[in-house]
Amino acid sequence: MPLPPKEVPEGLTSKGYKRLGALYMLMGCQKQAVEALTKSSEMRRALASTEDPEKNTNAENDGAMTESLKFSLNLLKLWRKAATDDEDGSGFKSESGAEPDGDAEAEIRKQLIVLGVPESEVDQYLNKLLDSMTELKNSDPPPLDVPEGLSAAEYYELGLKYKEIGWTEQARDALAFAIELDPDGESGNLAASYLRTKIPRHPVPLVAEQTNIHGFNQFCSGDEDGAKETFEALIAEYPDFEWPYGNLGCLFIQLGDVVKAKKILRKAIDINPHYVNAWLHMSRAEALDGNFEEAYKCLREVEAIDNDETSIVGIKKLVDEIANSDD
Repeated sequence: MPLPPKEVPEGLTSKGYKRLGALYMLMGCQKQAVEALTKSSEMRRALASTEDPEKNTNAENDGAMTESLKFSLNLLKLWRKAATDDEDGSGFKSESGAEPDGDAEAEIRKQLIVLGVPESEVDQYLNKLLDSMTELKNSDPPPLDVPEGLSAAEYYELGLKYKEIGWTEQARDALAFAIELDPDGESGNLAASYLRTKIPRHPVPLVAEQTNIHGFNQFCSGDEDGAKETFEALIAEYPDFEWPYGNLGCLFIQLGDVVKAKKILRKAIDINPHYVNAWLHMSRAEALDGNFEEAYKCLREVEAIDNDETSIVGIKKLVDEIANSDD
């Protein structure tokens, strides 16, 4: 299946632009996705204005809205980089110390309004996000050494905090304490699931963690060549560390090199079969390659590993949009 061009083309139908927007979202090309989805929405509204308003089906609008909200969250992930971290770039800190990107906020606002979200609701949505960012930015970091004497629930929450700032080994220790204290209870089960799916399978040296963060920082800032070089060097030196494989696979997807993406992601999964992000990226790559059943299979793997993973629904909707399109 041919991948979309770098520039959004002219002359497509509303449905064609909606499908194109889904392709761009799977690739991680946010700017093009916004443009394609906006064209789809504008064409649909123009058509509805010349026909019976009742024929403007809610189903199509709801589908576009779901995709838009998913996309807005993806934009938010980039926006948050100035203040906090992301899944495989845990501990990411803006090298410039910049504040959250106002352009990203504007893009989120624009896309929600274009798709019919009332201005008051957009403001409420963005305010909640800003509050969350402020809380993350101003919260005190956890202690360098994992403390003694906490409950299983406290150790679980502490493990999540360590992961958020990129201290994977402290996170591993805190989660292990939670499991030891509550092996059959809720906190122990949550800690076991998080340890299995969100923490590297093997212990990671601090220098490897920081190098991966640097590569992720390069990727988010648009330095694709630098990020590729960083991840490849990291993989060569620490071949059992799965995160740089996942990040490199994600980078290849964005560049449109699906074959390389699948090859590198398969290596990540071989290292850690419970590495949820690698399965999610693989699903995207398979869908972009036209292998829809394989894409769904990857999502089922994620569900089997962690049925609370929130990304499953959004990616599945995008795959559905492409797989079921006649354009």
